[in-house]
Amino acid sequence: MKEFESDRARVKIPKGYRISVIKMYFWVGLISALLLRLVIIADHYGDVYARILWYLGVVGYLWFFAHRYHIGKRRFGVIRDLGLLEKIDRREALTEEDFEGLNYIMWSISVSKERLNYLVVFAFSVIAIVLSLALDFGIIEL
Repeated sequence: MKEFESDRARVKIPKGYRISVIKMYFWVGLISALLLRLVIIADHYGDVYARILWYLGVVGYLWFFAHRYHIGKRRFGVIRDLGLLEKIDRREALTEEDFEGLNYIMWSISVSKERLNYLVVFAFSVIAIVLSLALDFGIIEL
């Protein structure tokens, strides 16, 4: 007699992106952040420059955050489909598939550049505010 696996369909564990793709999205997010912060400075030189930077920055952010949404959705899907939170709460033994799912999630978090991106966006924001205030009060002229 043939043994059957559980009736539950096998969960598809996503494959991680290549490092080159991860770096590309990091740079898209970073450049978009910079462009949006430069709007404050460009506004001192003309509305056209500010608008161009704003549109480029927003388009870049749309692309970047659509990607980040997709990553979050993939991670959440693995957790939900495998019932990992419930299994961990109940201290159940994990299957090989559960370990594959956890490995994907842990790998995805460990290679993500989001923490660095947040740090750089914060720094760009502080610099943009300081430069804008300095320009507004005539402390510096660019």
